[in-house]
Amino acid sequence: MRRLAEAWRWYSYLYGWTRTREKLERWVAWHLPREVVKWCFYRMAAHATTGQYGNTLVPGLTWETIAERWDDRDKQSTAGTPG
Repeated sequence: MRRLAEAWRWYSYLYGWTRTREKLERWVAWHLPREVVKWCFYRMAAHATTGQYGNTLVPGLTWETIAERWDDRDKQSTAGTPG
C-alpha cells in the first residue's frame, strides 16, 4: 500500500509540472502579437500543401489535417536519429 501511495505522489508531482508547463505555453500563445500568430498559421498551412502534399487543394484542408501534417514533419525529421 505504501508503494501505491508513493507512486500516486510521484504521479501527482509530474502531473503538476506538466500542467504548469501547459499553462505557461498557453499564456505565451495568448500574449504573442497577432501578426506572429497569423504568420505561424500561414507557415503551417503552406507546409500542409507543399512537398509530398503538393496535390492538396487548400479549401479541402481542415485544422486537424494541417496539425497532423505538421506533427508528421517533426516525426519524420527525428525518425533517423538515434535516441
